[in-house]
Amino acid sequence: MISRTQALYFLVLFIFFVVIFLFSAATGTVAMEFRELIDAIIKPGQQNLAGILVWEIRIPRFLMAFLCGGTLALCGQMLQLLVRNPLADPYTLGTASGAALGINLALLGFLPPILTSVFILPFWAFAGAFLAGLAVLLFSGSGKGNQDGKLLLAGIAVSILANSVISFLTFFFARGNELRQMVFWAFGSLDKAGWPGLLSISALMLPVLIFTIAGSRTWNLMLLGKEKTMSLGLKPVHISRMVLLSTSFLTACVVSQAGPVGFVGLVVPYCMRQIFPIGQPYYLLNTFFAGAIFLSFCDLLSRMAPFPSGLPVGLITSLVGLPVFLYLLQNSGRRSAF
Repeated sequence: MISRTQALYFLVLFIFFVVIFLFSAATGTVAMEFRELIDAIIKPGQQNLAGILVWEIRIPRFLMAFLCGGTLALCGQMLQLLVRNPLADPYTLGTASGAALGINLALLGFLPPILTSVFILPFWAFAGAFLAGLAVLLFSGSGKGNQDGKLLLAGIAVSILANSVISFLTFFFARGNELRQMVFWAFGSLDKAGWPGLLSISALMLPVLIFTIAGSRTWNLMLLGKEKTMSLGLKPVHISRMVLLSTSFLTACVVSQAGPVGFVGLVVPYCMRQIFPIGQPYYLLNTFFAGAIFLSFCDLLSRMAPFPSGLPVGLITSLVGLPVFLYLLQNSGRRSAF
């Protein structure tokens, strides 16, 4: 049964969803009246300017932001559960940077053009994210001490290494307009969102998202510690591998479409734990929808920026997320976030 608090939360999210959706559909270089906007939304398939702008450009972009934001928040919550540290997210653990490295190799022509289509590009991102995650496991799995802390430090090291390689490739191989596109994409951008990319990436991500959300009871066991988890007949190593594999794949899919949008997987999970403690029903689903609304709102702000082509959405999320990150960094040693 859904509690009154849960029902109120979903009602508030739904109101935010409708408001942001309408503003997203109306915002752009071409203004339109409210009546014209509603007519274009309720009558898809119109070949006038309003219908084409709303259904071919603005709605796919809003849905892509919704999907990517929810996925990043979900991955951040899962990784923070894994290492029991509020500073963990797909970027501090290196998976996002690994995915970005795979994408950059494709964008710079190091891979054959036939292997860099909208349908295949996410797999190169996943290859980079998977190798980065594997490196983190190898670096953190040896020796004694706090393994969760070592995992976080190894992730930061791998992330720095991947970003350094990306900078090297960009400096020596990117030219002209290609350089501008890569720099803009590096901040995180949804400018290229469209129905082909949205449908293909949704088909890839949906089964993994369902698996991740449905397994919330299993992931909760990570908070009990390794010994108690083993006493229940489960293997912590297998759970950790499933979490890293699923979050690496989901992060790679997001990076292949929107670039490395940072801080969503750090800010939203922390805020959600202040409202819904871990273990409550639907807490992963709550996190997904909160992240979806957050990135959709940030993308709307980026499009409303007073620049000819707007701002990269990653800049907006960084402006919001950096203060939260510094706060968590300052207070992480005082009390446990879990």
